[in-house]
Amino acid sequence: GRRLVCKAYLDHEPVLMKLFLDSQMEQEMAADSAGVEGLVAAHVRTPDLLARDRVAGKGYPLLLFEYLPDTSSFRGAWESAQAPRQSALIADLLRMVASQHQAGLRQRDFHLRNFLLDGRGDLYAIDGGDYLISGKPVSRTAALKNLGVLFGHLPRSVLVNEPGLLTHYTEARQWQFEQTLLDLVFAGANSFRRRRARIISRKAFRDCSEFKAWRHGAFHINQRRDLDSQLLIDWMESSRLDLLPETDLMLKPGNSQTVWRTRIGGMDVVVKRYNIKNWRHATRRAFSRSRASRSWENAHALRAYHIRTPEPLAMIEQRAGPVRRRAWFITRVADGISAGEFFSSGKVSAFKPDMRRLAELVLAFGENGLVHGDMKAANFMLSARAVQVIDLDSMRQDARPAEIAEDRRRFLANWQEDKNLQQLFAELLGSLTPG
Repeated sequence: GRRLVCKAYLDHEPVLMKLFLDSQMEQEMAADSAGVEGLVAAHVRTPDLLARDRVAGKGYPLLLFEYLPDTSSFRGAWESAQAPRQSALIADLLRMVASQHQAGLRQRDFHLRNFLLDGRGDLYAIDGGDYLISGKPVSRTAALKNLGVLFGHLPRSVLVNEPGLLTHYTEARQWQFEQTLLDLVFAGANSFRRRRARIISRKAFRDCSEFKAWRHGAFHINQRRDLDSQLLIDWMESSRLDLLPETDLMLKPGNSQTVWRTRIGGMDVVVKRYNIKNWRHATRRAFSRSRASRSWENAHALRAYHIRTPEPLAMIEQRAGPVRRRAWFITRVADGISAGEFFSSGKVSAFKPDMRRLAELVLAFGENGLVHGDMKAANFMLSARAVQVIDLDSMRQDARPAEIAEDRRRFLANWQEDKNLQQLFAELLGSLTPG
């Protein structure tokens, strides 16, 4: 309701139109155009501002910009690139941010959506309305805070593995590179990731652009908004929230939880149902958070830490007033096979790249202050594309060092029947641990 951004045409040529709609439309349009002018004055590449205008007969202000075809977000380009290219992209971004800061431009809420790459790989800054404009260079304190947020949007390993990346910024600002400066950026990035994890996981329980919270009869539902709610209802009513033997595949039968693979609409999904074992169990669960709720929260929190898990689609709780009963957690199907199966055959030497990928994921938990709570091999899924972690209902944040150490001991216990494999994993976890 605040603004509309779309592709339009001016004299048969494509342009990007930004239309301002709410009560602050005049101020927002002025701030956006001022920010663009500031970027141009700082020699920061940004789409050309072609015109300021108004909707005929309506008065809504609008800005017309050069339209950039075949663009990708900085985040998308970085995630799809190989390691050398990833470093080059971050170097380009840091030099651009240094130019902005030197010219007195600072993002209010630094995020990577405000940077695009065109088809040639050239980096652009966009969204002038998100910049605070000052007549003097951004101070060291404010700049380091901005840089902490920048690196907080990236995996922790980026700055751990390449602390020298920060020199691209300091050299552009003609600052002396110091360990203290690196420590402050590192601390700011860690703090931002924790804060972002809390924000994302809380949003997952309320109505917003990404999520939907609603009721259907006795069921309370949280879901991704891009999942068709009617398809979900159709599945709930046709399956009665249970496995259909003629079409579904049982993955894990159990007294406390049942896991199966099914289809919602045309999409393959995995459903985990948390069962009620007996009246004592029902009494304990009645007024406490469901394990499905914890899995839903934790799966979204992991996004902030760049730890992969199958995309969470919905969480369903059966309620009678405040009393909770059974609950369901629905995700996309995990890629690949379990770590236990993956490493069960073949020569260990052939597994080393995959062992490193898995060890990096295990380390990412502890380094970000997380414990999984059940690091058995079956809870890690490996494919050529990714390593994913599943079974998140015991995961916790802000863990103590002793809890993190116990998590890693449990992981190494997976390989106690293959001492060679266990030793190699132990060495990887040691060698990949900073400091």
